[in-house]
Amino acid sequence: MPRIAIMSDIHGNFEALKEVFRDLDKRDVTETYCLGDMVGYGPQPRECVDLLRERGVECTMGNHEQGLINIHYLRRFNQPAADALRWTREAIDRETYDWLTSRHKSIVAHGCRMVHGMPPDSVNEYLWRHRHRMAEVFADFAEPICFVGHTHDLKRYVHRGGVCEERPLEVGATELEPDCRHLINVGAVGQPRDGDNRAKYLIFDTDKKVIDLHAVPYDIRKTADLIAHSGLHRGFADRLW
Repeated sequence: MPRIAIMSDIHGNFEALKEVFRDLDKRDVTETYCLGDMVGYGPQPRECVDLLRERGVECTMGNHEQGLINIHYLRRFNQPAADALRWTREAIDRETYDWLTSRHKSIVAHGCRMVHGMPPDSVNEYLWRHRHRMAEVFADFAEPICFVGHTHDLKRYVHRGGVCEERPLEVGATELEPDCRHLINVGAVGQPRDGDNRAKYLIFDTDKKVIDLHAVPYDIRKTADLIAHSGLHRGFADRLW
């Protein structure tokens, strides 16, 4: 059975993405998925998209890809984030734009659902806003496992017999509890917000039902300097540290 890699929230951070793939190339992985937000905040959106496409990564749409489409979606963002998406639109060519804005809102593969925000197919909803109704969240999707991104944090939820529990998600291997359903937030490649500034991605062994979370160091200074030189909001660089 395959081992699949899952990542999210690259946000134009090419240095982080390159190091993730260097690390990933050491692993026995058959397919790679990205849960959206390939662009936004970061200084190298085109390079990130080119690499994802070159590597055959299947990607869902994130709210930042949706924000590129028109002013209606852009209004959902704060001013610095909206300005970054306007900058991104100018930095990418038409082919890249068309590819980004044509991604599906969810992917079902290997018995898993993959979505940026919240199942079944929201690119905008934050999971943490619904922690008080997690049993209802699990009722919204049929698959035994769902992977999400969007919050840039690491979390997992376990559902059994109508009861949901939050469990830690730490670097290294975690065996998923049997006879349960699982909702797993995979963190972020390009702008982690879990207290560890390394780029995160995980590998899921679909046979053994084990997730292996990897944290990869990269040249943060280089990305931060590119943000500063591009004219993007300085706060996007500061968040990397």
